[in-house]
Amino acid sequence: MLTLLNQLFSPAKPAAGVPSRQGVASNLMDRAEACAGQDPQRAAELRQAAVAYLGVVR
Repeated sequence: MLTLLNQLFSPAKPAAGVPSRQGVASNLMDRAEACAGQDPQRAAELRQAAVAYLGVVR
């Protein structure tokens, strides 16, 4: 859980040559896609965090 909070509040490092999209939720979803094949549990946590963030913002 602490790792998830650190990711929420730490700046993202976009991949070289790939334009970054604005927003916390899209950043979390991008990170979830990137780690989905290697760590599905972490990807699910990131997706849940994005949904929770959107629920708070809206």
